[in-house]
Amino acid sequence: MSVFLGGPALLWTALLLLLYPDGMSADTREPTVSLNPPWTPILKEDNVTLTCKENNSLELNSTVWYHNKTKLGVTTLTLDIVKAQTKNSGEYRCRNKGSILSKPVSLKVFSEWLLIQASTEMVLEGESFLIRCHSWRNLNVKRVTYYRNGKFLRFWYDNYNITINNATETDSGTYYCTGWISKQNHTSNFLNIVVRKDSPPEHQSKYHWLQFVIPSLVVLLFAVDTGLFISTQQQLTLLLKIKTTRRSRNLMDPRPKPDAKKN
Repeated sequence: MSVFLGGPALLWTALLLLLYPDGMSADTREPTVSLNPPWTPILKEDNVTLTCKENNSLELNSTVWYHNKTKLGVTTLTLDIVKAQTKNSGEYRCRNKGSILSKPVSLKVFSEWLLIQASTEMVLEGESFLIRCHSWRNLNVKRVTYYRNGKFLRFWYDNYNITINNATETDSGTYYCTGWISKQNHTSNFLNIVVRKDSPPEHQSKYHWLQFVIPSLVVLLFAVDTGLFISTQQQLTLLLKIKTTRRSRNLMDPRPKPDAKKN
């Protein structure tokens, strides 16, 4: 007696398609682009290195870099920008061999005397971040004052960074700084920093919904497989019982068997 196995097979196929929507051979782990040093934005003639993290390819020089959707000629894990110019501003993305494209990282290059920088512009509540008042060509800056939302935040006679520990939503706002370079007072750009309670949707994996779907599919598959196993076992038991009953009847039949015809 044949056993119907189409249901579980289809369910397993659906589960595999959910796990690997871009194909079984594709690496769905998404690389990320990081900046070193991590400051954003930067000034003209600053140096910065972009790194494509989570490279799972064993093949050398397999990274592809994009600047504003234009493919670059660099194939290494790192992309060095030396003495940055305003033309280097824009979005950078990377892709490793067999992986999906990373999310964009924005790099802004300013032509100013003074610039306020942050280690990140998007902070999760409870995390820490740094801000600093950065001068062109690292010129000496004195009497540095930091502001948030137009209100005084901190004053240093020498130029020191500020660390914001255990950030809360009240630390969100517009930051800027002022300072003296030589005998002239300068005001930096304005930088918006957002402190969130959870990760923004664009920072979540596009497959995060699988954590809700997969457990339900596993339970469903288990129930179907268990039901088929019990049904098959019952059918086999019934077949064995019928076969045993027929054999017993044949042994107990008193009627003589007819002789074979003689030639």
